[in-house]
Amino acid sequence: MNMKKIVELLEEKLAPIADWVQGNKYIAAIQYGIMCTMAPLMVGAFACILSDLPIDAYQSFMASFFGKEIWASWNWSVIFNATINLVGLMALVGISYELSRQEKMAVAPSIMISLMNYFILVHLVEGGVPTTNLNAQGLFLAIIVSITSVELTKFLVNHNVTIKMPDTIPSFVKQQFTVIVPAVINAILFLIIRFVIQYVTPYESANNLIYSLLALPLTKIGTSLLGTIVYSLVGSVLWMFGIHGINVVNSVMEPSLLMARQENILIFSQNALAARPFIVTKDFTNMIIFLTGTGITLPLVLEMIFLCKSKKIKTIGKLGLIPGIFNVNEPIIFGLPIVMNPIIAVPFILSPIVAVIISYLAMTYGLVPFPTGTPVPWTMPAPFGGFMLCNDIRGGILQIVILMVSGLIYYPFIKALDKKYVQEEKIINQE
Repeated sequence: MNMKKIVELLEEKLAPIADWVQGNKYIAAIQYGIMCTMAPLMVGAFACILSDLPIDAYQSFMASFFGKEIWASWNWSVIFNATINLVGLMALVGISYELSRQEKMAVAPSIMISLMNYFILVHLVEGGVPTTNLNAQGLFLAIIVSITSVELTKFLVNHNVTIKMPDTIPSFVKQQFTVIVPAVINAILFLIIRFVIQYVTPYESANNLIYSLLALPLTKIGTSLLGTIVYSLVGSVLWMFGIHGINVVNSVMEPSLLMARQENILIFSQNALAARPFIVTKDFTNMIIFLTGTGITLPLVLEMIFLCKSKKIKTIGKLGLIPGIFNVNEPIIFGLPIVMNPIIAVPFILSPIVAVIISYLAMTYGLVPFPTGTPVPWTMPAPFGGFMLCNDIRGGILQIVILMVSGLIYYPFIKALDKKYVQEEKIINQE
């Protein structure tokens, strides 16, 4: 089977799957809900960086200027709990909003019912709510509750299990009365679920059940070395066919990656030197697997500019340089192109896999610290992103090593493509 037939076969098999994933209303709602947490997460991220910047002189100055008690508590006791520690609850609101919008339901009442059901399942502790139910540890529960609540409410409304109101009533008021009966039925069902879990199972709470049976096992499998290699492989292969690979793989993996981040930052917040459980987190994927964009293409861009002779390659390389520094590489993917290009396919797929293996081994054997769990903006350039990832300069050095290795991987392939383009340009110029 020649290369053309292999490409056509893969495109035929993979494209429908990717289209289904990207077009699925539940996955779209989950993506939207998680994206809604971005702004508060960035606030929390920069607060964590400022509060724990590992420079003794800086820490001493800030503690003396603001007072030790305030400097020790302003982030971890206040900002952290109002941002990163609420990511599950925020996602619940976002998912409920987007799914109810897609289902053409009244958005505000749907969100309120989801919140009600969520807190029916969540156990109070001394008059408060454990943060593990509200942060990324509760994200899987938030996803299940929001989707179930919206769909159950939709079913009841569509089957007229509602209070009928005359058309003269204002629409907003009518919406609230319409969902009263569905809200009561939701409450009864979720109350039954709560007490069944609490008294029949050994898990005591819905969050413990979901976390133990679903969330933690999926996270461990997905963030293992093999799972991460598969994650990288699928994302790169999809991009080879012009499908946004990151969007597709993150649709499935993002809850696990966010939970791994949360596990790490909870430990980091208590003791910056304590061992953290996960290497692969949401920020690991952004700063390692997708460093300078899918395929780790910034070294390729530099080779295109400085080592290639083709005018086309040089021009595209210059266009892709600034975006590539900030982890955006669509100009290269579609301009070189990398899409449907069998010459560049091998290094494009191989570079992120090699980066995963290098990083995983470096962190496993203590050469580089595990990610702290502090969210890192995905556009943060190397080596600053690596430093933020690990709260250590070794994270930045790791990124530089990855870029250098990726450059070596790309070099023979871009030179072969350059030779091909130069020959084509000579033919065009002779015509």
